[in-house]
Amino acid sequence: MKEILVDNKKKFYSKLFLYKTFLYKRVMFKSSLDDEELQGIITALNIKKKSKRIEYIYDYSCNRIDKFYKGKNMCQFKDGQCINHQYPGCNIKNGCCRICINQSETGCKTSNLSCKLFYCDNVKKNNETIKFKDMKIFKLLTFRQRIIILDNFFANREEFLKELKLGLLVYHSLMIVYRLMRSSIILRKRRTS
Repeated sequence: MKEILVDNKKKFYSKLFLYKTFLYKRVMFKSSLDDEELQGIITALNIKKKSKRIEYIYDYSCNRIDKFYKGKNMCQFKDGQCINHQYPGCNIKNGCCRICINQSETGCKTSNLSCKLFYCDNVKKNNETIKFKDMKIFKLLTFRQRIIILDNFFANREEFLKELKLGLLVYHSLMIVYRLMRSSIILRKRRTS
């Protein structure tokens, strides 16, 4: 198997669109540069099975985002209310997550990449956040897969990965409608019981 040594990050990033193709299926990438993101991308490129590569990209991205936000109260929660709902007379709890069926008393029960990348304008205005464009590893995905990452809220990890692996926008659109309806029904039942 042929090896490519990465010694120039800028040049390497500019060729990612090519490196992810079948032309480099029999190539192993290596680098001596000390850059965590670069090493993550190289590890992903060295995973030749498409489904395993997608799983790695998903898990790597979730872990990187979690590591960045660890110990930070980005939404400035006080008594279960985010910064947008901390005004007199408002009884809305859990902020944006209140409409998700994966939300529990202790937080989210799943790891959703779209949710991890989403923050409202108030939070973005007052804090440094990770944006979609900051995640260079997403360049290893197809355009359709990147669209799915941008708006696949309310899905658990398994549902999310299934949609990424299929990469079908019609299926993804139908799943969004299905999850919204499912969430609405489940949340309505929770309120009435």
